Amino acid sequence: MNENLPLISIALCTYNGEKYLCEQLGTLVGQTYPNLEIIIVDDASTDQTWAILHEFAECYPSIRLFRNFTNLGYQKNFEKALGLCKGEYILISDQDDIWDKDKVTKLQHAVEDNLLIYHDSAFVDDSGNDLGMKMSDRLHMVEGNDPVPFLFFNCVSGHSMMFRRDLLEFVLPFPDIGVYDHYIAFVASGKGRIKYMPESLVGHRQHSGNSTDILGRKKGKSKLKVTQERMERENNWLKICSETKDHPANKFAKKIYESGKDRTHNFLNFRFGYLIWKYQNKLAYIPKNRSFKTLSFALRQIWGIKAKTLVKRA
Repeated sequence: MNENLPLISIALCTYNGEKYLCEQLGTLVGQTYPNLEIIIVDDASTDQTWAILHEFAECYPSIRLFRNFTNLGYQKNFEKALGLCKGEYILISDQDDIWDKDKVTKLQHAVEDNLLIYHDSAFVDDSGNDLGMKMSDRLHMVEGNDPVPFLFFNCVSGHSMMFRRDLLEFVLPFPDIGVYDHYIAFVASGKGRIKYMPESLVGHRQHSGNSTDILGRKKGKSKLKVTQERMERENNWLKICSETKDHPANKFAKKIYESGKDRTHNFLNFRFGYLIWKYQNKLAYIPKNRSFKTLSFALRQIWGIKAKTLVKRA
């Protein structure tokens, strides 16, 4: 039976994940899809993560286990893990989520001729209890082959995607800056089609160690500092998009980047604000927050960090 089904790879990267790792590994080795390899790369953990992984690997031959003796960071570690995958399709796993046992089977049945498919996710707390909110409650999900909505926002999380191995040719190595799953989604939308599956197949755990904060639970930084960091991230990301070779959106990304690249140290950027207003239906499509859908949102983009600093001091 396995010979008639394509090999599918799951890439899992770990780092000091002992608290939630056993539960997640249980959901990976318990998948109903029969032809799986699970590529696990540990990024020089200092807790009991490696011992847990080694114990699972001894019991489940589908696991291929690798260890970094120096810490690469999650971006480069996922790059390494994906490069080790041999499957026709590849999925990405976080170390602290909870997968539906039929996740791989359902995605494989639904992928059709799309380059990438992704699903909805349910938010759960530290203990795995449902928080009553899904990713789709916060974000509009993108389908098709239009990369423009990914120039500012992302709705395709790494833990929710499955893509054809062919995509690796275009996404590896990852850029030195940016976020790998956003980059994969952007490139996939320009090289093929993306499909969305409106079913929650992962319990996406929310806790203080999350690298992303979609529910806005992390506090502490001043509003001005957050704004400056956001501008820097957006500038870096637009630069990456503009430099992505043979991509249909790179010229448009460069146009936006060039108009707004000085926002972090000047007063006003009228051209940038105008472009955001003109194309806001696509550029601000993903977030469901209505504050991104108004003229005032575009007007706020005109202000550089110096202008915002003056207002803050006033």
